[in-house]
Amino acid sequence: MRGKLRRRGAMAALVAALSAGGMVLSTVSASAAASASALLRVEVGAAVFNGRNLASGTVGVPDLWAGDVLLATCWSTGENLGGGNRWYLTVYERYNHLNGLELTVTGWTYAPFVDNSAASNGTITRC
Repeated sequence: MRGKLRRRGAMAALVAALSAGGMVLSTVSASAAASASALLRVEVGAAVFNGRNLASGTVGVPDLWAGDVLLATCWSTGENLGGGNRWYLTVYERYNHLNGLELTVTGWTYAPFVDNSAASNGTITRC
């Protein structure tokens, strides 16, 4: 448990340090590239869901607004809500519209509402 808290603390510190610049987290080696994550700025607005469809319900955190930031680890397919069927596995949320509130709740965000699915075209890998 102690190691898990240290890792989460280190990840939160890294994400906070990078969030101001909107940088992409990546690695140099090809083997590590498969686990690359991306810090993404929300373009439209998105909710964080338990699964890759509306029926799964939200995880209980505030909705992300345009200008908020999330950390996506990979993408997968799910329900098409009108802009495609790609969803991001999200592990961190920074709510700039809520005075910089940061949460580390895991769930799924609809990619077209985040960045028009751009990160799923090479920045992050399929889950």
